[in-house]
Amino acid sequence: MESIDIVIWITVSKDLDLKKVQSQIAKRLNLELDPNEVIEERAKMLLKRLMMKKFLLILDDVWDHIDLDIVGVPQTDDQANRKILLTTRSLDVCRAMMTDEEIKLDVLKQEAAWNLFAQNAGDVVEVPSINPLARAVAKECGGLPLALKTVGKSMRNKRRIELWKHALHHLQHSDPHVKHIEDEVYRRLKLSYDSLPSKILQSCFLFCSLYPENYSIRTDELIQCWIADRLINEHQPLEDCFNDGIALIETLKDSCLLEQGDYAGTVKLHDVVRDVAIWISTKQGSEKPCASILFTNITKPPKQFSGFSELTVILLVGNPINKIHDNLFAGLRKLRVLNLSQSHIVTLPPSLSQLQELRALLLRDCCYLEKLPSLGALRKLLVMDLSGTRLRELPNGTSKLKKLQELHLSRTHHLETIEAGTISGLQSLELLDMSFSAYKWDTRCNVDYGKASFNEILTLDQLSIVKLRLDKVDSVTLDSAWLMKLREFNIQISPGSCDSNHLATQHDEKRAILRGVDLMGIKGLNGLLDTASALDLVICGGISALSELSISHRLSSLESVKSLSISKCDCITSLISGDNISGTVLPNLEHLSLNRLENLGAILGGMVPRKGCLKWLKTIEVVDCKKLRALISFALLQQVKNLEQIKVKKCSKMKYIIGGEVSAEMIPKLRVIELSDLPMLKTICSRLPAWPALEMIEVRNCPMLTKLPFATSNGVAATLKEIRGELQWLNRLIYSNDEIKSSLQQRFQPLKPLR
Repeated sequence: MESIDIVIWITVSKDLDLKKVQSQIAKRLNLELDPNEVIEERAKMLLKRLMMKKFLLILDDVWDHIDLDIVGVPQTDDQANRKILLTTRSLDVCRAMMTDEEIKLDVLKQEAAWNLFAQNAGDVVEVPSINPLARAVAKECGGLPLALKTVGKSMRNKRRIELWKHALHHLQHSDPHVKHIEDEVYRRLKLSYDSLPSKILQSCFLFCSLYPENYSIRTDELIQCWIADRLINEHQPLEDCFNDGIALIETLKDSCLLEQGDYAGTVKLHDVVRDVAIWISTKQGSEKPCASILFTNITKPPKQFSGFSELTVILLVGNPINKIHDNLFAGLRKLRVLNLSQSHIVTLPPSLSQLQELRALLLRDCCYLEKLPSLGALRKLLVMDLSGTRLRELPNGTSKLKKLQELHLSRTHHLETIEAGTISGLQSLELLDMSFSAYKWDTRCNVDYGKASFNEILTLDQLSIVKLRLDKVDSVTLDSAWLMKLREFNIQISPGSCDSNHLATQHDEKRAILRGVDLMGIKGLNGLLDTASALDLVICGGISALSELSISHRLSSLESVKSLSISKCDCITSLISGDNISGTVLPNLEHLSLNRLENLGAILGGMVPRKGCLKWLKTIEVVDCKKLRALISFALLQQVKNLEQIKVKKCSKMKYIIGGEVSAEMIPKLRVIELSDLPMLKTICSRLPAWPALEMIEVRNCPMLTKLPFATSNGVAATLKEIRGELQWLNRLIYSNDEIKSSLQQRFQPLKPLR
């Protein structure tokens, strides 16, 4: 930005007063405005003066949309050097004011936070006996400048250790006893809470404070709890409940009250924001009595929650509890959420059946849990999560849970028994997750062996999400109509043990995994192959090309498949064989992964197939295919004009990546090329085209690749940002001339050696 005439800094604050904003701007401009004049006339005077200036207008602490036209501020203009910057705790304000760029100001790093605290607390923090306590107090401020300054000033030059211990204790217990903390920190942050548009949102925010300091909360678990605690309407489809929950979470994040957690799919509260939430709850008196005992290393909970008859939520997540007293749940007749996930319990007492208002029973990753009492009395239960437990049988009375919407049994590696009629009794069930469970579904029709059969699942009219494994499908029909009705599915056909080694893709909403099956001989796959958006083939036999599936199973084209992964299928010699197909195959495929295919000689084999095959392919990744000499033949190049990424690794006979005469029109969207461990690779492509979209090339351990596909400096893509590789490889490169050498070396970024 070029020089400006004036910087105008205006503090707007919570109660927006447009005349006051106008007066502050006018004062900085040495312009006198008549306080009795209407706002429109004042705006004309401001506009006239500001149009003559190159200015930076800073609007600080904005809580609501400000119509700058009404105020009299001209539109921003790069040429005229008119800029506006605003600070706000609400992304909704940014959207309403149509900001061009949003920059999130993170909390201070540890060292910067300490320096700010020490600056305000004074030299006393360097006293050896006080320094460790002072650093602990500073850490409790969570890098928040406002808290660091306020607490630091309150402790300035205090030399008694007892005072520092006292301050630390109260900060650790969310008690704003420290002078000025309540007024200068908590009340200011409470403005964000007060600005939330509904009481429901405020309650959702306060609910998050039940989790421990700096704890990353799973969003799906949080939404389950909100539904169970009646913060989200339970009388609607599960998808709508989830969407409502995501909307609530995003609103809290936009208001800077909730932030991204440490892991994907999690959120958390900033430590000081959590303290404010606890302070608000304490001040207001809890409208929804809750208990939260988390990460306190308790091994023996109380024998009974006496005096807590109004309790609605108990969270005992992550505690090494190994035994629950028989009467612990007696009298808790209003309890709606019980979360004992990641505890060490082996069983739960019969008093569990007294929790007749219970809506969420969350026992995820209770890895010692072997048995549960009868659950038949929990008639209002909406969600039950038993994932990662050691249960050998589903609890008695499960079939009576007529309102149950979610049943999570993933990673139940010891589950052997589900009584016949249990699953078919759950007529409200919308989600059944049994991924990586040891339970063997009986797929024989019209035979009652005392165990729940797969046909029971087919009777669940409300079901929209299914994740499970079947040993075989020969005698059960996975028809397209049923599968199309599902919003999501993850179905693995595998005669052996289940396998969890499948990387997530962006098309996993309908995923089929075939492992260790004869693709030519197996029956009953038509519906699955017709509807799957992601298809994984692992150690499968019976076909030499995937195109044969469309013949053997009378499929049109595998047109639903957008992500395809094939690994360890030694019979595969090509992905598509043009000799045995008349139509298009995989017309909508976007992501292709080929791994450890011992006999793969080409992606396209035989005659050139009809146009439309692989038309939408965006990424191709090939690993450890030892017979593959070229990745993309000239015939294939005609098909894949939407290709964006190429990744090739550990293909010992690979000599070139792209074959034939290549022109820019054939690779208009290719952005990334990553090559690794290719000892025979000599060239990326034979001809040297322009690269209209290429951004990055990465080369690791490709000793024979001594030329890059650029003939002149003009041929180096204007879009090319970097070339990554080892330094010794860079030194071996041969260039057409010094000009191209300089152009490429300017973009070089050395790779770190692999350990």
